[in-house]
Amino acid sequence: MHYQNQQPEEGINVTEHNPLWYLLKLLTAALIIIVLVVVLVNVFASRLGRSIPFKYEQSLMERIDYEFGGKNNSADMQNYLNELAARLAPYLDIPDGVEIEVHHNSDDVFNAYATLGGNVVFFSGLLQELPHENALAMVVAHEIAHVLHRDPAAGLGGGLASMLALMALTGNTGTGTAGRLLSQTGTVTQMKFGRDMERSADRAALAAVVGLYGHVAGADELFRVLQSKRETADSEDWYASFTSTHPLSEERIDSINTLAQNNGWQTTGEVTPLPIEFSSWMVVSE
Repeated sequence: MHYQNQQPEEGINVTEHNPLWYLLKLLTAALIIIVLVVVLVNVFASRLGRSIPFKYEQSLMERIDYEFGGKNNSADMQNYLNELAARLAPYLDIPDGVEIEVHHNSDDVFNAYATLGGNVVFFSGLLQELPHENALAMVVAHEIAHVLHRDPAAGLGGGLASMLALMALTGNTGTGTAGRLLSQTGTVTQMKFGRDMERSADRAALAAVVGLYGHVAGADELFRVLQSKRETADSEDWYASFTSTHPLSEERIDSINTLAQNNGWQTTGEVTPLPIEFSSWMVVSE
């Protein structure tokens, strides 16, 4: 047998592309995998959060002992809000064991939100913009619907799971490139998810308003207030605050009207005024 020490061809260890190109491809693939994993974890944890018994939400909030209001909150306003919630309750199909408590916060913040344990918070900055009880009832019923649909538990479960998954995959909570990309991708996902929750809450709230007043007149007033304020406000801070918990769509008013038409609900009727003392309940005492 004869062996020949044959030399390799020239250039076999030279690539057609810069090595940085391959590094970029690897990093891109890694980022895509991270985003997909975290989004999937978010979706799974959100669904799991909805299945957790409500009593565990209540137990958690009792352990935290979180103060929803401030030192100048009005007991009269809080009592009125809870009384209105009680009047809406028969039309919201609240299950046994689920308790709703509405809190008043005197801060001048244009917002209201539902959170764990059946707690709903209304800020004076939002309350002072509502022209009548029908508009307020729509917002109260809307937030209660979020509780009944377990949206706060789903949001918390998804958020915590996403954070833990991101920490496990990248070693940080989102300060690097992966975190920024995930944040941008997550914003799109959550906006779609949030709008779905908003539409579902709108449907339940509108049905409750019809049950209480017999018509939907005034139920869309909050969104008309939003449109007006957005056109005239000098600052977008109020809008950012509200949309952080209430992803909006320009079609919300049309959707409410469509729901009324599809269900044969009366669209006209006399609105119920707010209590005479309503404005004074929001005056902060020094």
